[in-house]
Amino acid sequence: MVNPWEKIELSDYENHMSLDSVGQLQSMNQTMKNQLNDYCVHSVMILGIAGGNGLEHIRKDKYQKVYGVDINKEYLKAVEAGYRNLSDILECMNIDIIHEADRLPHAEFLIANLLVEYIGYDAFANAVNKVNP
Repeated sequence: MVNPWEKIELSDYENHMSLDSVGQLQSMNQTMKNQLNDYCVHSVMILGIAGGNGLEHIRKDKYQKVYGVDINKEYLKAVEAGYRNLSDILECMNIDIIHEADRLPHAEFLIANLLVEYIGYDAFANAVNKVNP
């Protein structure tokens, strides 16, 4: 069975998120900025990376490895194209977190904004245990 997130166009998702009446894209960007700068870590995994909102706040002098995980291959292609400046530290991974959490590598810091409600607590807890941040 195909996950609905594999079929949602990135532009549809981001345009909805950025509507003034929704404001989540802008809010999440600021949240990511704070998350990425507030902790003394060198590796980060972003679950549900979508189009990479917030990646412009990655400091290459701080981060040695950035994992971007999403179920949608097209989202990951957009991230790779939009953030070529991070190509030496960014690894995009096409993973269905619900069924393939065992494929997730370790990272010191784990960001999963707006994800738990889509995958459920049990799948999220399993992913956290695997990543072991």
